[in-house]
Amino acid sequence: MTNWIEACSVMISRHLALPDLVHRHRIWGPWSWLNVIIYFIYTVINIIVVFFNTHSVAQAGRRAGELALINLIFPLSAAHLSYLADLLGITWRTCCKIHQASGWMSVALLSFHVIAECQSREFNFPLGATRNIFTLIGSISLATLALTSLPWLRRRCYEVFLRSHQALTALFLYGTWQHLPDQSRVPRLYLYAPLVILALTTFLEVVNLCYTNGLFSGHGAPRAFVSFTAEGSLTYPKLRKAAHIRLVLPRSIKIDAGQYINLWMPSVGSWSWLQTHPFIVTSWSRGRHDTIELFVQPRGGMTSDLVSLVAGAPGCPVPFLAMFTGPHGTSEIVDGFETVLLIASGFWIAATIPYLKKMIHGYDTCTLQVRRLHLVWQIESIGEKILPLPHPSQPVH
Repeated sequence: MTNWIEACSVMISRHLALPDLVHRHRIWGPWSWLNVIIYFIYTVINIIVVFFNTHSVAQAGRRAGELALINLIFPLSAAHLSYLADLLGITWRTCCKIHQASGWMSVALLSFHVIAECQSREFNFPLGATRNIFTLIGSISLATLALTSLPWLRRRCYEVFLRSHQALTALFLYGTWQHLPDQSRVPRLYLYAPLVILALTTFLEVVNLCYTNGLFSGHGAPRAFVSFTAEGSLTYPKLRKAAHIRLVLPRSIKIDAGQYINLWMPSVGSWSWLQTHPFIVTSWSRGRHDTIELFVQPRGGMTSDLVSLVAGAPGCPVPFLAMFTGPHGTSEIVDGFETVLLIASGFWIAATIPYLKKMIHGYDTCTLQVRRLHLVWQIESIGEKILPLPHPSQPVH
């Protein structure tokens, strides 16, 4: 039975999951055959539910509105996708794809709901009514939410997008709540269900935040010691400025290779108290961590302000108050392989260092089956050096 499952998994990966039907684009993709099949099935199911046993367009439109609220249960289940992905045991990328698919499906269903209501003979929409004003506010919020979620606009101002996305979602939910009639109990249940789940996951996330940061342990909050590493890349202009963060924890935690944390540093800039940034943990230990090592490449916003603050004192760590959530993400399984190939380009070599340390330690202690380890690092210059890589002769703790 196990061999049959492994054979099916290999066949699905080789012919459906790995080959791309739509290659990577700045607006969409990449989509594999498996992605397209899943999206197609998801769309067909929603269409069937909307039009099954309906006798008019208005009836189908009302059903589409209720189905849109059901599709919104997943996008509204948690304030942060990282925590939701950890609860479900899936990767952050998979959680993002589900979030996007259900969100766009809700937008499509609500658009059909609005069009169907406008085409109805009983359509009457006086703007003097309070309910209709909130309906209009919710519709405008939804349209703005959809437009600002386009990739080319989202990537240009991601930090502004993130907060505006949450604010528009709250405004849309309030407008929807005011739009629903008082006697419509079932649609209101569809709206209350994700809000209850959101409140529960937010409470659990806050409790986990307080525990991991040791806020009530009497040792104070974590401190981030940031140092400027101008020598990180002397021949690669894009990486000429980088920062090294050493996060000292009041409570030790367990972190596996490939996991990341969301870091909050309120004193970096005027808007940094509203921002949390994900950083891959570059340190690894077989036990629990008392400190966390991070390597930061400035791109804009908080990371750029952080490097600017510490650039004047190279080699001298600057302390900052910090808090974090995590560790988030899943670790790739390397236990059962004798030959491992690691591929990285430029700055992303930092993400492979925990795996290198883990596998070298496993080889030295005979706890892993790894015998051959190949690292392919794409750089612009043969003299380029970003981070010191662990050597098998160096002890790894």
